[in-house]
Amino acid sequence: MKKLLTTICVLIIAQLTLQAQDLTGVVLDNDTKEALPFVNIACVKNDSIQSITTTDFDGKFTFTIKGHGDYTIKFQFTGYKPNQRIVTVNDELDMSLGQVLLVSNITELEGVTVTAERENVTMTADGMSFNVDDDGGTDMEDIISGMPSITVDENGEVSSNGEEVVILVNGEESDLDNPLEEIPMQMIERVELLNNPPAEYTSASSAINIVLKENVKLGNHARILVEAGSPEQYKGNVSVSKSNDRWATTFNFNVKNSTIPYDRTSERLNYGQNARSTTQSDKVMDTRYNVNWTTSYAASANDKFKLSLNYQRLDLENTSDQTELVLNVDPDNLNPRYNYRDILNQRTVDKFQAQFNYDKHFYTEGRKLITRLRWSIESFDQYNANQTDTEYLSDGRYVENEARLTLRDRPTQNLFALVKYVHPFNDRSTLTTGMRNSTKIQKTNENYYFVADDGSYTPRGNEYQNTDYLNQKFSGFAQWKYKFYNDLTFSTGVVAENSVITSTIDNVDDNYKTDNNFWVFNPNASLNKKFNENWMGNINYSFRMNTPSDRALNPTVNDNNPLFITMGNPDLQLQKSQKLTLSVTNQSDKVSTRMGAFYRNTLNGVERIFTTKGDTVFSTYANIVDKHTMGGNFYVHWHVAKNHSIVFSGNLYNDIYNTRINDLPLSEWMYNGKVTYKAKFFNHYRVRLTGYYNSTTISYNGTRKPASGVDLSVSRYVAKKKGKIWVSVQDVFGTRDYFTTTYSQNFENEFYTDLPTVIRTGISWSFYSI
Repeated sequence: MKKLLTTICVLIIAQLTLQAQDLTGVVLDNDTKEALPFVNIACVKNDSIQSITTTDFDGKFTFTIKGHGDYTIKFQFTGYKPNQRIVTVNDELDMSLGQVLLVSNITELEGVTVTAERENVTMTADGMSFNVDDDGGTDMEDIISGMPSITVDENGEVSSNGEEVVILVNGEESDLDNPLEEIPMQMIERVELLNNPPAEYTSASSAINIVLKENVKLGNHARILVEAGSPEQYKGNVSVSKSNDRWATTFNFNVKNSTIPYDRTSERLNYGQNARSTTQSDKVMDTRYNVNWTTSYAASANDKFKLSLNYQRLDLENTSDQTELVLNVDPDNLNPRYNYRDILNQRTVDKFQAQFNYDKHFYTEGRKLITRLRWSIESFDQYNANQTDTEYLSDGRYVENEARLTLRDRPTQNLFALVKYVHPFNDRSTLTTGMRNSTKIQKTNENYYFVADDGSYTPRGNEYQNTDYLNQKFSGFAQWKYKFYNDLTFSTGVVAENSVITSTIDNVDDNYKTDNNFWVFNPNASLNKKFNENWMGNINYSFRMNTPSDRALNPTVNDNNPLFITMGNPDLQLQKSQKLTLSVTNQSDKVSTRMGAFYRNTLNGVERIFTTKGDTVFSTYANIVDKHTMGGNFYVHWHVAKNHSIVFSGNLYNDIYNTRINDLPLSEWMYNGKVTYKAKFFNHYRVRLTGYYNSTTISYNGTRKPASGVDLSVSRYVAKKKGKIWVSVQDVFGTRDYFTTTYSQNFENEFYTDLPTVIRTGISWSFYSI
């Protein structure tokens, strides 16, 4: 018996020894024999992952194998072909794989590593993925033009069917002012259009995520870009990158200037009072400066620090000359007269922002901790003047009125903090949790004057108004993804947010406070099924409670000219919406398609209410709309031939309102469509031709016909693709215009805006090993 127990103990000890063996090795580039850091390595047995690790800065790895048998060691690294080794463990000795060579599927272009040519668009469970060309030659306009339902207006604002779109970089908020313009395309792996943004972004309906290359070899690299166009505009950009094994530093300077003229006409009938016909010439002068410096340091293969400093300046000047004919409605007292009006609106914004990031990647694949700390200060100065002279046609009198002047100063501080943790329980299940806090502190000082011909100032109205404003938001979020064995993926998430928004307002006649406290609880869920290599289906549901915007809540806001005054409403409530989306996608060699249907319901929708007082239109906000929207969408990407493709996309939907102003229709079918032709010629030339059409859309107060037109872009590479030159035309046929109708209980208005054709030409040049 004693011998038997001794034998059993020996066997147990031997077995325990066998179950703790180390496997080591080094991963190198097959061609250069350089060490490859951060290569993902998985130890797999019977289709189950036993252990995961990554290589260090020297390409070395070590992990433990427990138990006997055959194991598959898999090596994966972006830009390289996957590799695997099969090892057999049958004794207690440690093992070494020696050198593991990975074969690159990338080509190195004089210092910049870029991926081999791939399919331009890929349908995914989360949405769509648009790849950057193998040489980084695609520009962001190429990609955005092919995205269904995505539009960029003349101010550069991105939206999807009128709803907010959040811009992310590697799934996180960017510290850049405009990442769509300021990130060099050579650094971008792909751009994703996500059906549903991550859980923490409560107000956005969709997201554009810029995914950067993991192994881009910038080395010492610089790029300059110069662009000019008509109407008067220019843009310049300088970016410099320097990096080594642990440090990476980038500097980016961007300046953008445009002077765009607009011609406008309007017809307004004030019920029971008068009719006004206006012709108007506007000129918007917009100058923006942006300086960004970012430095990052990898303390280890799993610990990364980054510091970003950013300065932005905006100089905006809007001038307008109006000629307005006024006729009284009373036929016995028409009193015809002309108003000649000069409007000047100048704004200057200076903003400084600092952000610190710490990312911790654990040894287990996918586990990571992300932290963000951001602080910014902003100054806002506004000068607003309106001079109106009147000519009475009945007796020839000409009256010169005093100018109205508004001065506004609005300093702001913003504090932001984010902590996010990603934990994969196994290769099929991942949980993301985190919290965010955002604090906005703002003080506004406003002064109102009449200005006489001699330049003297006389207080008008309330004379002054001072506002202390606080917006404090704290949220916690969680998202869980699970992949079943039958290619069925389930994802669910939730965010809980508390917003405290208060203001203290003081003027000559009054002193009052506003106090808002909003609780938000937003769940979402999606189910994705991959039927085979070509077909995939998706069901997505989301519920969103959106807090009113700062502008809508602020009862003193007035950033427009004195003839159109916007007043916020501090009594606004949460706007609630839910959306259900069904889609089916097919991916093939020649044609890729996505077909979908959706239903959206909005309760307590925030809309404006318009009133008039003499020449001036006043608007405020109210929770007055319940709306139902149902429709469908399609996307077709057709590879006509090698280097030639056509993209079709569109939406057809119906908005149904519970109530609208006067006798406006309660529902209307709407359509927007886009077709894009892309081609490459002679390996150097690229052509993009995009046509888009938008039908009339409806709102609580009226209708709007958005801009439609045709855009053209032609580009060419020079000097072995170090340089690129291009010419682009926005609105080739001069059809881009807006037509808006607005109704209220006491007036109706039609407004037409004619937008100019914009022509731009530019050149960019890259320098390596500077």
